[in-house]
Amino acid sequence: MTHDFDSAARSPRQDPIDTSAATLTATEAATLSALLDGMFPADEHGPGALEIGVLDYLQRALTGPYNDLAPIYRRALAALDDVARREHGRSFSQLTNQQRDAMIARFECGQLEKSGLEDVAGFFDLVWRHLREGLFADPVHGGNHQMLGWRLIGFPGAQVGYTAEEQQVGARIVREPRSVSELETTLPPDRGT
Repeated sequence: MTHDFDSAARSPRQDPIDTSAATLTATEAATLSALLDGMFPADEHGPGALEIGVLDYLQRALTGPYNDLAPIYRRALAALDDVARREHGRSFSQLTNQQRDAMIARFECGQLEKSGLEDVAGFFDLVWRHLREGLFADPVHGGNHQMLGWRLIGFPGAQVGYTAEEQQVGARIVREPRSVSELETTLPPDRGT
């Protein structure tokens, strides 16, 4: 598989997700949305996974570089829905926040008995890793909308350079975050290459 990182880095826009090639069905996307929201909800400190764009990131990744993981996602999301229906009489995405959070806690600890998640061992860790990618990866990859993830943690993103003061140990860097897609517009025309 080849990636055109060069053209992706130059594009100041994000390509819209091609929903015709979406790997997840509407039900699977709703289940994944509820899971992501429960794992990283919005609160008084800032936006949650959905507002930051983690679902968009994962939809794009599962139709591209993580395509081989789509069957694992499908099986695991179906298993979560099955447990929710068995225990609460409705889909995972329709649970109350309290019910959803209790299920996620059990899921994290491997305590969803007879869930069907046994054949997708490690799925919670996989989603947790992908959640962090969607929160904090460069926006060119489909998540981290408006650099909200970076703003949440004070990360400046891709910068051309830093002042001597900013390079001091413990110095706080206060800059507007920038995507790698913006670098080409800020570099000098002749970079000595």
